[in-house]
Amino acid sequence: MTPIARVFSSLAVGVVFLSTFSAVQAAIVIQGTRVVFAADAREVTVPINNASSEPVLVQSWVDDGRANVPPEQMKVPFVVAPAVGRVEPSSGAVLRIGHTQESLPKDRESLFWLNVLEMPLRQESDENVLQFAFRTRIKLFFRPPHLPGDVDSAVDKLTWKLQSPERLKPGTADVGGFAVRVTNPTAYYVSFGDVKASFKGKLMPLGTRTVAPFSSEIFVLPKATAKELRQASVQYEVINDYGGRRTLEQPLVE
Repeated sequence: MTPIARVFSSLAVGVVFLSTFSAVQAAIVIQGTRVVFAADAREVTVPINNASSEPVLVQSWVDDGRANVPPEQMKVPFVVAPAVGRVEPSSGAVLRIGHTQESLPKDRESLFWLNVLEMPLRQESDENVLQFAFRTRIKLFFRPPHLPGDVDSAVDKLTWKLQSPERLKPGTADVGGFAVRVTNPTAYYVSFGDVKASFKGKLMPLGTRTVAPFSSEIFVLPKATAKELRQASVQYEVINDYGGRRTLEQPLVE
């Protein structure tokens, strides 16, 4: 591993995010909010831009969902080139993601994450200047060919059900509380930008989540009685391959 790579790999675990300080912001902008890697593609390209007035060093890698594992310890079937590079101010670069052809499930999508870690180049005059590294992670979906249906229709096959406390596993919800279970019977991941429950004349935020193929997710509801939830519904925002959002609503049934 090169000296630059060693520096970046140590930063990857302890990256500083300062969203509360408006004067400090990331310089690198990834074009797109997610990456879809079709199994029959040789590679996928991801453009990035440096929106700052200074050059930055960038390290890129793919992880399997374990955000705190250093890139040199991550074993995934993808390689990113260049792994480490310099992006000039007000300029851009292209990341090339290749699949190593290691076996992945053929009956469903697989989810990984693309990481882009940036750090400003240190100047001699910066000896007493505090510098920050920023890491951006976006989803990378590996999509096998010939999956049944299509990704856009997957959202229409979701089922939303109200779960009473006795049906929940211990620790899933507060004692006496209800929850919403969304079930995905398709081969595609479905990402939610926002999920809200509508009852008692109010919209209650439930959070954001991604539901994996052939699985379900639980959203815990605020305290409510069975009577209050009788006419409840769920509003959810779905994010497509291009980052577009679509809002839908379904009644909640037991």
